[in-house]
Amino acid sequence: MNVIEYSLGQQRRAEVYVNRLLKYLLDPSEPHGMDDEFLRAFLTSLPSDSGFEEDVHDLSTVDVAEQVQITKGPANDTSTGYLDLAIQSPNEWLVLVELKFGAPDTQTEFYYNEATHIGGDPKTDYDSGIYYVFLHPQDKSTANESEFTNWTWKDFTEDVLQECLADNAPRYPQRTATQLHELQDDIKGITGMTDQQEHDQEKIDLYLTHYDAITDVSETFDERWEEFTDEWAERLGERLQQDGFGSYADFGEHLTAVELTANASSGQSWKFRTSSSDWGMIFKDGWWRHTDELADEIYGRPDDRNDVRIGFHHRLGRNRDRAVRDEKLTFYFRNMGANDQAFIDAFNDKFYSRQSGIEQTLPAASSVTGNKRNMIEATYDIETDAYDGFFEAYVAALEQAFVEHVVKNEQLVELLEGAYFDALDDVYGLSKQGSEVN
Repeated sequence: MNVIEYSLGQQRRAEVYVNRLLKYLLDPSEPHGMDDEFLRAFLTSLPSDSGFEEDVHDLSTVDVAEQVQITKGPANDTSTGYLDLAIQSPNEWLVLVELKFGAPDTQTEFYYNEATHIGGDPKTDYDSGIYYVFLHPQDKSTANESEFTNWTWKDFTEDVLQECLADNAPRYPQRTATQLHELQDDIKGITGMTDQQEHDQEKIDLYLTHYDAITDVSETFDERWEEFTDEWAERLGERLQQDGFGSYADFGEHLTAVELTANASSGQSWKFRTSSSDWGMIFKDGWWRHTDELADEIYGRPDDRNDVRIGFHHRLGRNRDRAVRDEKLTFYFRNMGANDQAFIDAFNDKFYSRQSGIEQTLPAASSVTGNKRNMIEATYDIETDAYDGFFEAYVAALEQAFVEHVVKNEQLVELLEGAYFDALDDVYGLSKQGSEVN
């Protein structure tokens, strides 16, 4: 901190120091040796109420910038502010982060309500969404603008810095590991979070003492988990077939097809998709279509990305810690973030106009969230002790979720499908497609 301009004052020097070091550590293109691991840890640890649900499997095109000019209008002589950090996947999504240690917030209302351009680019360039985060000390005031998600330095330190150090420090270059340790200590010192330091050091010493054993078991589990991300669909199909709910078969690369039996109330065909290490997709035939040819069903992203889809899913990457540590499976129904904004809004209207009926059909583990994307969320126990290992228990929990939301829930499936086709009609007009979608 001593190398930063003394004239800035102590508070400002702290913000500039942390801002510059965070930008460096988050940027995958910088020579810190972490690639995108620290950035992924940062994004996946964002508070749940930020609404950030983007796919972070591939962060190779993400750009991280500091002190980004925010303007009301494209010209430099208009109303201006400078936001501390901007993390963007160009033309897809953007995370704006304002850092505070003590000074009151004066800019977040301008950033959200008045500003139209970010670094010279229109806000409208980001198809999937813009997310606003306000990092502040635990005992200080929060953001003036309610659309900014408040995140404390304490939570950031525990959920991002400490996790990265505990999991990965021995693999990082010594200089980078030292920088992470120093950043953690400096943030604690600036914000007064010093009570945990001695306890944390004991944990780090214990980790280093048992590093070989920890690394061996961790690598073994990581390899098995990676295999499971490609296997879960087939294994779920196999369980459904064994339990008399239908039959399954391969349906091309990364796809398992499930035909529900006649006595399964919702009937028809479903697909399970394993193309992502994070997103485990479950969707009914017809719930994924090309916006130019709505009469045709598709099962993957077209080259032009002009598709529209809904479906159930589980997050293998994002929710891995909850599954392993807490033995809980989170199961969602989602209005996909890559859909056109007009369709997202239209489906949102059609879904929530049916909310009363949908809630009456939901199983006990499930509830309507009120969100525009993950609209239904359910939690199931992963009962490892009741099965032959963790992965068998995971598939069993997933089967229970699918049976309760689909196989034995014809009314819920019909309500969701009705909302989907009503939204398609409103946004794209089925009559324009040359044949009616059934």
